[in-house]
Amino acid sequence: MKFMLCHLSGSRRGRTEYLETEHATFGSDPACTVRFDRDQDRNVCPIHAELIVENQMPTLADRSGETALWVNGARQAGAVLRDGDVVQFGEQGPLVRFRTVANGAGFAKPLRTIVADSRDIVVRTPHRRFLSPVYLMRHIVSDILRYASPALKGLTVALLLAPVAAIAVLGVATYRQHQQARLAEQRMAALVSQLESGRGTLAELGRRIEQERQTVFELRRERDELVARLTAALKPQPPARAAQPELEAIRSQLSALESAQRFAEEIVLRYGSGVGLLQGGYGFTEKTTGRPLRYEGFDQIGNPLVDKDGNTLVTVEGETPRVIIYYAGTGFLVDGRGTVVTNRHLVQMWNNFEPAQQALQAGFDPDLIVLRLFLPGSPDPYALGLVAVSERDDLAVLKTDRLPTGATPLQLAHREARPRVGEPVVVLGYPGTMDSLLGRTAKPTSDDILVKAGADPVKLADLLSQRSLIRPLVTQGHVSDVSEDLVTYEAGSATGSSGGPVIDRQGRVIAVNRGVLQRAGGVNVGLSVLRTWDVLDQAKGSATPAGRSSGGSVRDRQRGSP
Repeated sequence: MKFMLCHLSGSRRGRTEYLETEHATFGSDPACTVRFDRDQDRNVCPIHAELIVENQMPTLADRSGETALWVNGARQAGAVLRDGDVVQFGEQGPLVRFRTVANGAGFAKPLRTIVADSRDIVVRTPHRRFLSPVYLMRHIVSDILRYASPALKGLTVALLLAPVAAIAVLGVATYRQHQQARLAEQRMAALVSQLESGRGTLAELGRRIEQERQTVFELRRERDELVARLTAALKPQPPARAAQPELEAIRSQLSALESAQRFAEEIVLRYGSGVGLLQGGYGFTEKTTGRPLRYEGFDQIGNPLVDKDGNTLVTVEGETPRVIIYYAGTGFLVDGRGTVVTNRHLVQMWNNFEPAQQALQAGFDPDLIVLRLFLPGSPDPYALGLVAVSERDDLAVLKTDRLPTGATPLQLAHREARPRVGEPVVVLGYPGTMDSLLGRTAKPTSDDILVKAGADPVKLADLLSQRSLIRPLVTQGHVSDVSEDLVTYEAGSATGSSGGPVIDRQGRVIAVNRGVLQRAGGVNVGLSVLRTWDVLDQAKGSATPAGRSSGGSVRDRQRGSP
């Protein structure tokens, strides 16, 4: 007959024995079939009980001479055992569960039996109650690995190894992700250094301002010399008919200079208050996590930390200040409700800058953080909300967060208006932005502003506005070519006035300045007023509230490029 014995307590606790016999003895004597430890199981006699199987009926008889045998908690001199009976050898002695095994079945312990026996063992094992699940699981796993069928053992091993494998895979993935993140941060460090290439130090900013001041001085000197030469040529000459055509040409040239000067002065006087300095700033967020790109830290004088190659160190961890790339351009009012027209690239600078494009390819998304407009005569900037962006042309419509006061909106020419080639135009804008504005102020004033603001573009713009030093610069020129989409004009010093209005002699905006032709110095291109009307029509159907874009105000005072 086949049967198994599961030791629930005593020196053999937790063990299961398989027997196939018709006779067995129990006790501490070495000759017994089931032997207990005489030192630990002192209540067990040398020959404590005897099992005899007759007609497939196992009978257990007491042989201790003390009737020290219990079956299912009752003292017995002998009893027929059934599947599941619990036998105790001696008072407070070891407990053993008796289980029969069907003929033809192998010696493998079923899972349900393993769980039941493990539970009974844990119940009889002294331990802290909160540790019961741990003890139970330990016994179940141990029994499965020792006594279960090969299939159950394999399944258990697989289940045990699965978390280990998962942890290992997760660890490798985490390590690789960390390495990739680190490589991305290193790549971004180089890109941020390129993006911030115009920021420079305070000394570098001062050098650029002096260079701008010298340029302004040279332009004024050249113009004054030209006027002086023309005026001197008109001094009384000896009567000579041959000289008359030459004198007429001089008078015409001088008159044209004076007329252009008056034209420019009138335009600035009438519309200068409606042409503002647009300041923007954008950063990057990690596409997978949304974490913003930050500086790793700063040195004692406030400059970002750099690596051995001079690249700015950046990270997506921690709470250090965000990386913000600042830029500036021009925007102008077209109505009294705060509608502003400018270039599209001034609200999506990352689409026109190669290092920013590389940052996007490295797994980062752009984030417009700062977008504001400084109007002449207004000490406080206007936060801007994005209303419409042209998919076709480099144009965008914005809205101020409050109604502009004291500013004169510019008048757009009619849709069908086509300027004439040779017609004089004036471009209002902020070429060179901060450098030009500071370069056109007295040196003591610009030095004082630099001391207070340093190279911080946010503070720099605030101080310029508070001191009423933000005024558009005037560039004069002539229309050189006209098409349905573009107006080309010669205005050499208009470079950098992106988003500025191109105004004709009648004071109407005929184009929005877009940029200079790289292969033709001094020749600029503007988007025709027809395209401006198209994007304004698009803006009428937009539901975007004013001042509610992602860049309505300065968030987290950061460092960037002025």
